[in-house]
Amino acid sequence: MMNTTSQSSPQSITDDNTNNSPYTSFQAGVTATLRTWSALKTAVDQSWGGTESSQKAEDLRSNIFTYFDGTSSNPKMTLYELEDNLGAYMEEEFGVVLEDNSEIEVADLIWRMYECCAKGDCGLANRVVEEAMKAEEQLKGSGVSSVIKNNDDDDDM
Repeated sequence: MMNTTSQSSPQSITDDNTNNSPYTSFQAGVTATLRTWSALKTAVDQSWGGTESSQKAEDLRSNIFTYFDGTSSNPKMTLYELEDNLGAYMEEEFGVVLEDNSEIEVADLIWRMYECCAKGDCGLANRVVEEAMKAEEQLKGSGVSSVIKNNDDDDDM
């Protein structure tokens, strides 16, 4: 994720680093989005990125938080750059060419969650998390695991 556009705004979406901040909801929404993205999940489950596939998924998540860092209501990249970077990352790290345009859907969802959370509306991010949690519950019985391991306290997933 290299291409950036610096857009600054004095408004931050973080709220004194509390666990209930809009940015925390955004982070949880991104985590849920990546966990349920079938292209990424399949790539990790099948080790298409080699033995470091899970770490590559976590790196993708971290990279997104670098550009959508909550310090401004405007992300540090455009929606189209996010789409391109998601597609390029999947191809470079996992050898996956996304022909279903799912990177566009994922980028749009991340973008909309950030916009909403920047306005203090965490409803979309919370719904994404709830839907992902329901999907995970359904998968527990099937033996399928999450793509991204939860090693930090950034989210409640």
